[in-house]
Amino acid sequence: MGAKVRIEHNSKGWAEIFKSAEMQAEVDTAGDRIAAEAGEHFHYSPAEHSQFTAAGFVASDKYTGAYQEATDKVLTKAGHK
Repeated sequence: MGAKVRIEHNSKGWAEIFKSAEMQAEVDTAGDRIAAEAGEHFHYSPAEHSQFTAAGFVASDKYTGAYQEATDKVLTKAGHK
């Protein structure tokens, strides 16, 4: 029979990984790509006060971007590539 394996969860270790500069760089890269693919009326900004993980937001900067998302789903489509 196989050997028993014990796995311990290390919350502090996971937090260090998910809040690391390297993880934020990956999130920023993905956010910039999604905003660029969505079009000129969208922008990416990193989350400033994320407590548990690296994060960011892609949003429309004008009414036109919001309209494009509502009618053509340009941001939704960009996020699924």
